[in-house]
Amino acid sequence: MSDNTKVSPKKIMISVGSIIILVLAAISFIFIPAMVQGGGSELPPLGYYNKKPIEYKQGTYFASLVQFYSEQVGSENLQAAYFDIFNMAFNGAVLNEAFSQAVDASGYIVPKNLLDRNMLPYFYDENGVYSQRLFNEASNSAKIELRNSIEKSLVFQRYNDDLFGSTSEKIGDYTMYGLKTPTSEVDFISAMGKNQRSFQVVSFDMTAYPKEEAVVWGKDKADLFTSYDLSVISLADEVAANNLLKQLQNNEILFEDAVTELSRNYYSGTDGKLLNKYKYQLNNIVTDETDLNAITSLTEGALSGVIATTNGYSIFRGDGAAIPANFEDDTVVDAVISYMKSYESGTIETYYLDLAQDFWNVASVSGLTEACRQFNVEPIQVGPFPLNYGSSPLFSSMTSTEIALDGASSNENFMKTAFSMQMDEISSPMVLNNYVVILKLTGEEVLSTDEDTTLFDTYVNQFDQVAVQNAVMSSDKLQNDFFTVFFQYFMNFE
Repeated sequence: MSDNTKVSPKKIMISVGSIIILVLAAISFIFIPAMVQGGGSELPPLGYYNKKPIEYKQGTYFASLVQFYSEQVGSENLQAAYFDIFNMAFNGAVLNEAFSQAVDASGYIVPKNLLDRNMLPYFYDENGVYSQRLFNEASNSAKIELRNSIEKSLVFQRYNDDLFGSTSEKIGDYTMYGLKTPTSEVDFISAMGKNQRSFQVVSFDMTAYPKEEAVVWGKDKADLFTSYDLSVISLADEVAANNLLKQLQNNEILFEDAVTELSRNYYSGTDGKLLNKYKYQLNNIVTDETDLNAITSLTEGALSGVIATTNGYSIFRGDGAAIPANFEDDTVVDAVISYMKSYESGTIETYYLDLAQDFWNVASVSGLTEACRQFNVEPIQVGPFPLNYGSSPLFSSMTSTEIALDGASSNENFMKTAFSMQMDEISSPMVLNNYVVILKLTGEEVLSTDEDTTLFDTYVNQFDQVAVQNAVMSSDKLQNDFFTVFFQYFMNFE
């Protein structure tokens, strides 16, 4: 029996790992890591937005983001995270450029008093009070650089606030600027997750196909599991393979020496012995039926011609007689099951669907508990959970530690079935990943209408930010050379 925890919307944590909008005011001195091939050679731009280069240079927003993310990762993890750091920084720099250009095009100018207010915190003393002494001690060049940096960040912030709202400027409980979400929309979305259902679930694991069934099937296809005692030399070039065959036939080179000196060992170990020895495995190596018959007919010590194989060209040698399939040998039975899982999955699925249908027939007449007893299976309890296809973070989702239910919330047939059943109804068998499952609806409930919906605005804001990033990063205005430049100019740290 699995424990399932109901999660209310107010407890859901969203993980949107695609955009972090940063307003980095002034970083006077930015460390540029010495990671460029050639020790300091100048990097070309990693891309262009509306023909404006996105460069990794001292004093750029790109460089400030690299430093910021590097500090977040920490020095002990920095080496393994270089690519991700630069990729996130590049995305952030593109967004900054797009936002800044949009504000510039509007004619917006950062007010002088706003600049002054944003500079003040950089000259606070240890008590958080503005210090004229600290201001005077700073060089004019540093203050100019600081002011320019703050001005750029405020241009970016203007667009960010207009689009997403201000986190600091509010009227009552409402943020200034940005798109607003109507109360009716919040109520509507909130109500979507209130109707919840609980189920008992019975599953049949299709990976546990019975050996006795495999034997029955295998005996009907016994030729596929004949084992051949062969050695093989594999070369990449057909001409070289033909020349080697002549040398072998003229006893100019021993087969074993050719294996050691020339073989690519595509289908063998270093000793030249064929690894995939069953007939069905040879079918995958040699696609021409005439060649396959020639190989399987080799007597001990006889050589094949040059055979075109899936990889390169091969010369086979018979080392012993073929061994018919012995279905009392577990190794052979395991080979049958492996073959069926790869090539006859429909046969396995049909077997379990028929088994589950037999279970359903008993459960429909005698009840689920009796059917579980007769078929020696244990039902699991799942839910309550709402109709949340795809596990949207706006609502609680189906939770279960049972492997059989992995991905169930993204399976359209499963979710349609689960939320169209009547109380105590038992569903028909359905395939879910490597399982056949049967549901019984055991409970329905409606969450109270006073659930906290305050986080919905946060969710909507984060979704909007993802949408903006996707739009900018796929814009025709963006020339994205990040991967080319990064892998050409940056050292490989692996």
